[in-house]
Amino acid sequence: MNLLFAILLSVVTTFSDGTFHTKYSTSVEASAQQANKVIDEMIYCLQTNPEMLSDKFFVGLGEQEDKSKNEFYLVWKESTYVPSKNYSKIVLDVLVEEKPFLRDVVIESTVTDTMVGNRRDIRVDIHYAGTLLKEAYGTFHVEPTGSNTAQLSMDVHVKFGWFFRMFISRRVYSNTIDWRLARFVNNMKLMAEGITPTEEYWKGK
Repeated sequence: MNLLFAILLSVVTTFSDGTFHTKYSTSVEASAQQANKVIDEMIYCLQTNPEMLSDKFFVGLGEQEDKSKNEFYLVWKESTYVPSKNYSKIVLDVLVEEKPFLRDVVIESTVTDTMVGNRRDIRVDIHYAGTLLKEAYGTFHVEPTGSNTAQLSMDVHVKFGWFFRMFISRRVYSNTIDWRLARFVNNMKLMAEGITPTEEYWKGK
């Protein structure tokens, strides 16, 4: 099965009380140790080198040839990490129908890294996002399934601010956001398997 269709069929998103809940899981043909190295790099980049995070982990998440996937998307601009408060501050622009809608939106978040048995849980909580989000949090899980295989999954909750709730329908969310969340997970999967994701790689899928 084509990887893109396999991803789309595996994404499960529900909507209740104004909150989108997206779940996605994929198998990794590499050890959990190798998958965790990729997770460690993602966290390190988030906290110290956000430009590398954008270049490596957000590949294929930007503007798409399919215009329906450009109704709503975010453009990463910069990020800083505040060790004393253990939070990251991200600055981005919001584009609606490929045109700037909100500029320099500040999002503040924290990352919590825990082990539950042999499963690693990396939770990201967004504490502030201006008018864009009312509430958002998500957990990424890494769990070994064999000596050289693992499961990589995500569980994300997003509730937009009152204005965006009028605009982000279930269809718009599906077309613009949940597939990008799944692709982000698959970028980590590919890197764990020794494959460097590129824009050309995703265009060929």
